[in-house]
Amino acid sequence: MDFILSLDENLQLDILALLRRLEENPFSLGSLSKKIASVKNLFELRVKGKNITIRLFYCYRKNQIIIILHGFVKKSQKTPAKELEIAIKRKKEIENEWFRIIREKTQKKN
Repeated sequence: MDFILSLDENLQLDILALLRRLEENPFSLGSLSKKIASVKNLFELRVKGKNITIRLFYCYRKNQIIIILHGFVKKSQKTPAKELEIAIKRKKEIENEWFRIIREKTQKKN
């Protein structure tokens, strides 16, 4: 993801470490990860740097694969609606593609 690569190396390493922890045990992150209540299978990862706060929206595929949908630098207390909308849109696009692939596989078997 271009956004993550645009961050300084220390933040990139922090994000990688959190993603590894998330992969190993999603419950180990406590308040650093939270479910977005209004959307099924959408979560927010909180990353704090020295003078910067990052948010990454992610979802799961088959409860194993973590898909980073969107990231941004948080500048206010509340998450801007447009940032959440971007994540939701990308999630829907990915889900539509999954369903398309499943339908194609099912049709080939029949």
